[in-house]
Amino acid sequence: MKICIFGADGRTGVEVVKECVKQGYQVIAFVYNDTAKVYLPKGIEIVKGDILNKEEVLNAMRGANAVISVVGHIENSDPLMQTKGMTNIVEGMKNSGIERIISLTGTGVRIEGDTPSFFDRIGNAIIKIVDRKRIIDGINHAEVLKSSGLDWTILRVLKLTQIGSSNISYTLTPHGPAEAVTSRKKVAKIMVDIVISNQYVGEMPVSS
Repeated sequence: MKICIFGADGRTGVEVVKECVKQGYQVIAFVYNDTAKVYLPKGIEIVKGDILNKEEVLNAMRGANAVISVVGHIENSDPLMQTKGMTNIVEGMKNSGIERIISLTGTGVRIEGDTPSFFDRIGNAIIKIVDRKRIIDGINHAEVLKSSGLDWTILRVLKLTQIGSSNISYTLTPHGPAEAVTSRKKVAKIMVDIVISNQYVGEMPVSS
């Protein structure tokens, strides 16, 4: 199985690539900054490109069986980068005959029935004040996936950290409450496990 990973040069993306390799899958790592080669495992396919460039996105995923997106905002990035990028990914998947995708976003993307903790409510209230566009982008990107007709899953987490191991067990719930902090290694394991098992299709589980 070959998995195309968008955002592979980010801190979470690097962990997702490593987890895919650890589990024995082939990887196409789509990177914006090719200096990420230093941090990525040897022997994988690395494609440099811009998530906002439709043709580069399409060319990257040729030959893939599934897609993982951990695209995140960087300094001076387009406020709707996640939404625009996902729009390109969805179109590319349809053109390439790929049906399975899992995407990462924050718990500020709510659905009916969610039970956010006090810390979650406060944290996202602060983000709405200092960076409201980021939450709007997450919500809009989710709408793109929900209307795509693909086998999508959106993993929602509250706060990411570099600390922690992928060997730690995890719990996913439909509505939370989210665990206060989730390690990027754990997120990587969750995403790879889900994308290859076809669990949670059409759902937005929370790391709890």
